[in-house]
Amino acid sequence: MPNDVINETLRPPVIAPPLAGVSGDEEVNLRHLFDLVASGKWVILGITLAVLALASLYLVIAHPTYKADGLVEVEENQKSAAGGDLGEISSMLLGTPVQTEAEIQILKSRMVLDQVIEKMNLLVEAQPHYFPFIGHAYARRHDDEVQPVDPLLGFKRYAWGGEHIEVPTLQVPDKLLGERLVLHATDGNGGFVLEYPRGTKILEGTVGNALTGQSESGSINIFVRDLKARPGTEFYVTKLPRQRVLEQLSGALTVREQGKQSGVIAISVKGRSAEFVAKVVNSIEDAYLRQNVERRSAEAQRSLEFLEKQLPQLKDQVNTAQTRLNAYQLQHGSVDVTKETTMVLQHSVELETGRLQLEQQREEAIQRFTPQHPVVKALDQQIQSIQAEQEKQKGQAERLPNTQQEIFSLMRDLDVANQLYTDLMNTVQQLQVAKAGTVGNVRIVDYALEPREAFSPQLLLVLSAGLFIGILLGIGCVITQRALLRGVDDPTEVETRLGLTAYAAIPYTVGQRQLTQRMARGELGNHILAATASQDLAIEALRSLRNSLHFLWLESSNNVVMLTGPAPGLGKSFVAVNLGAVLALSGKRVVVVDADLRRGHMHKYASMEAAPGISDYVVGDADENAVIKPTVVEGLMLVTNGTTPPNPAELLLHERFAKLVSHLSANFDYVIIDTPPSLMVADAAIVGRMAGCALLVLKSAEHPMREIEETYRRLIQAGVKVRGTIFNQVGYRVGSYGYGGYGYSYNRYYKYE
Repeated sequence: MPNDVINETLRPPVIAPPLAGVSGDEEVNLRHLFDLVASGKWVILGITLAVLALASLYLVIAHPTYKADGLVEVEENQKSAAGGDLGEISSMLLGTPVQTEAEIQILKSRMVLDQVIEKMNLLVEAQPHYFPFIGHAYARRHDDEVQPVDPLLGFKRYAWGGEHIEVPTLQVPDKLLGERLVLHATDGNGGFVLEYPRGTKILEGTVGNALTGQSESGSINIFVRDLKARPGTEFYVTKLPRQRVLEQLSGALTVREQGKQSGVIAISVKGRSAEFVAKVVNSIEDAYLRQNVERRSAEAQRSLEFLEKQLPQLKDQVNTAQTRLNAYQLQHGSVDVTKETTMVLQHSVELETGRLQLEQQREEAIQRFTPQHPVVKALDQQIQSIQAEQEKQKGQAERLPNTQQEIFSLMRDLDVANQLYTDLMNTVQQLQVAKAGTVGNVRIVDYALEPREAFSPQLLLVLSAGLFIGILLGIGCVITQRALLRGVDDPTEVETRLGLTAYAAIPYTVGQRQLTQRMARGELGNHILAATASQDLAIEALRSLRNSLHFLWLESSNNVVMLTGPAPGLGKSFVAVNLGAVLALSGKRVVVVDADLRRGHMHKYASMEAAPGISDYVVGDADENAVIKPTVVEGLMLVTNGTTPPNPAELLLHERFAKLVSHLSANFDYVIIDTPPSLMVADAAIVGRMAGCALLVLKSAEHPMREIEETYRRLIQAGVKVRGTIFNQVGYRVGSYGYGGYGYSYNRYYKYE
């Protein structure tokens, strides 16, 4: 082949101008993306419906989760239980913050949760054995039945609704903690048998009796308080490890402060039973309140014990001071106390009483704080200040007469001892009252109520999530299939690489699919889409192709056009017969020739026999008038392939076939020849030399570019004038660009409409 011909065929293409209203590649890419999604709308719809079906199934079989809430309030720190100035000093130095964070941690502590576990007997788990997947959901709908529901399909071992068991006591060896034991109801009177899962019997008894049995690991004790079930129904009974129950309870528990520094704490618990979650919240609140009161009472008890130890000492001091004063007065008689001495005495008593009270408070503080604590240091500073004042007062007392000094010292000791003893007695009485009526600094604001509706799953949320995920998965599937496509689905790629104009992009429509299905079933009748559904989008595309071919034939050497393609199954016959029908309906005389002597099936479109046809004419078994057959479309004639010959390529090389083509070209306005695939056989190269132009029919997203290039090169080397391409069944493959219901392809590629 001459180099200038090859260079001409591989010349750079002329790119069509952009659409009106398209500002750039960005908008085109968005339209491509929209067209891609539109092309896979049925896949997206199918996946979405499948996900929605799964979501609905989940709503049916999922165990509902309930949520109960309660509120407690933490009041500000009160004064010390001693009722003295120690609490005031601590508040002055440290402030009085609401200990919300600390109380939240206490609410979640094992100290509180252990009490809940013991109160509700959460270490023993007893539940019916339900049928896998659907059994629990089915049983929930029959929980209100007075008697157990009859088993489905004869599965008597499973619970189907209405069963109940209560096991307050179960003791097992440590090796069996967390292991399921199987309890079989033996009759309707409360009889049962306890076994291992593998069927080894442990013990047998009836409801209401404490039973003991022996296992390989040790003795097992069980007490079943209530049992309602059909004979043969199984229950699972388990002694749970405390650590596991604590973890499960902690995971279901949420504790948080309501608002900022409000001191109000919200407690919420999630679980599979409305009654259970309400009881857990209320038990947590009760246990928390109890420990808080006990903690406050213990603080008062510690202070009371400390002060009660001081009372005897102070009593002795009072008695000693009184005895010394009495002895002095007996020895020296009554002594008149001057006004100055009285004032000094009063001031001295106040100072000494204050010092001793502060030292007492310091002793109490040392039991709670370290010596470096700010509270202790503040007390030390006050004591030092009083001691300095006492030194000054001591100088005043030394200036008094000796008799006044003696009586002053004795009276001061007695007054200080009396004052301290009286104050201490008052404090002890206050502590006794406080201990008896300890309230604590927390109170329960709201107890939990049994929730009437499940917290999850939520119908709207699950269905909305299913819809969103379904659409997302569907789009992802379409995009993935698009990424995995090996074939070319954009005509501009062929235009750019080979310089072949795309004259049409024919969408794959419902009408085309239905027509193909009827033909595959062997139904008789007219299967030419242009005659049965003239408004179909595929026919509209062929009308645009008709206008484009009108100008193409003006440049061709004759009125014969050949349709070929790289591989079978491209829809060439559909394009050929319906293009011929469109041309005929415009008033032209058209003949369509089925030159596929191997597997031609164009005769099925008109429900006629293949013979006589081309092969019969070439071998001389039929004349021209016999092979040219009319169709239901006025002006459209059909030449079928005929009897299948053993040597189809040799028949196409015969001069009688060339004579037939010449006869058809002279007697019809247009001759359309359908040929076998070019890459499989050489028939298209033989027929193509007789045609004024040839068009490659390409199935959208079906052919890799190298396959199209190889087809084009073979035809060019055989001397066939390939003028352009027709993209057929656009949108047939999921993931290929469907061109948004055909609008994009129609506007872009049908340039002459």
